[in-house]
Amino acid sequence: MIEEIIEKIKKMRNGEGEFKVLKEHIMNLDEVQYNIILERLKIEDEIVKKYKPKVRPALDPYVSGELGIYRRLDDHEIGKFLNYPECCIKSFTEEVRVSIDREHLKEAEEINKRVVVTSGFIPCSLKCREAIKRGLLGHLNEKELEVIKKVNEELKKRLGSFNIFYEDFYDFIK
Repeated sequence: MIEEIIEKIKKMRNGEGEFKVLKEHIMNLDEVQYNIILERLKIEDEIVKKYKPKVRPALDPYVSGELGIYRRLDDHEIGKFLNYPECCIKSFTEEVRVSIDREHLKEAEEINKRVVVTSGFIPCSLKCREAIKRGLLGHLNEKELEVIKKVNEELKKRLGSFNIFYEDFYDFIK
């Protein structure tokens, strides 16, 4: 999960990989910024590996900011970099679904279990099988939800939150 993102960043830093805009941005980061990004992602990866949550947390907000994700350098490229399904990228970029909307909330009512969506990831549907398969979206039972809460609390404790819009590393939808 997070380890794959770390590897992609390392490749881009060396001028490799398919992500043209993001690669250029990462290559232009100073050494201190780059090392902080990697260290913070390693902490996040350590926590994810410790708990093995069904749904991966959002990237550390500091890291997302430094990588230019909030500046929306290239939404399609960033979606592919973060391993979002093509249907969800298309929904975000072409249909401009940039937040959980009424359709999502209606779907949530139809799902028996609690739904968790990673912060910053807006799926095309709360029933998107590909997003569920990739660990970006989950319909969780109580035990799975407890794991997610532990991951969220440890991430907040160890990394803090540098984004006023995202207090948590997960969005919880009931």
